[in-house]
Amino acid sequence: MNNDLEKLSTRQKILDSATDLFAMKGYTETTVRELAAVVGVKEASIYNHFPSKNNILECILEEYLKFTTSFFDRGNLSALRENPTADNILSCMRFSFPKGQVDFYLKRLYVILQEQHRNPTVRAFMCERYILNTEQTFEMIVNKLKEFNVLRQDTDPDFWVKTHSSLIYAFTSRLLLGIGDSSPEFSGMGMIELLRNLYGTMLKTCGVEK
Repeated sequence: MNNDLEKLSTRQKILDSATDLFAMKGYTETTVRELAAVVGVKEASIYNHFPSKNNILECILEEYLKFTTSFFDRGNLSALRENPTADNILSCMRFSFPKGQVDFYLKRLYVILQEQHRNPTVRAFMCERYILNTEQTFEMIVNKLKEFNVLRQDTDPDFWVKTHSSLIYAFTSRLLLGIGDSSPEFSGMGMIELLRNLYGTMLKTCGVEK
């Protein structure tokens, strides 16, 4: 049992250290030898847990997706009926992270945003799972807000979903072009702040007058 726990602990340490290095240096620039040195193990030990560096990246993506999916499952959509705020929409969209774990998830989000333009694995993840999943979730939330009579019935979900996706694409393109500060704090919290403003604008312009 202790050996199993030790293996799990080492595996998580590898994922956490890889996330830090990928966020700081980029996936391509990070070597397995460098990762092993940071973790404090031999290079061969890394391959005992992961068959390749790309598999480490895939596991980081899955780790983030698993969190966001389970967090959405725990999300309370009824809160949008009682208290329809931009922050509550962020929570339902899984952009509101558990207290004390913000850095953990923002670094993973940063790796996703940073690598999607140059890494086929991340690009496929973004196109096939992340963006599509995000669009479907946001469309469902807009429709729920209409059902709750928070948004007017003539509110067009498609318009807001497209605006939402365009904002994410524009933000990540900004990172690719190197415009502004590309630190993890900027890429994570900056995007979340833009989304918060978008949700607030939607509630203000399409909200039902009470």
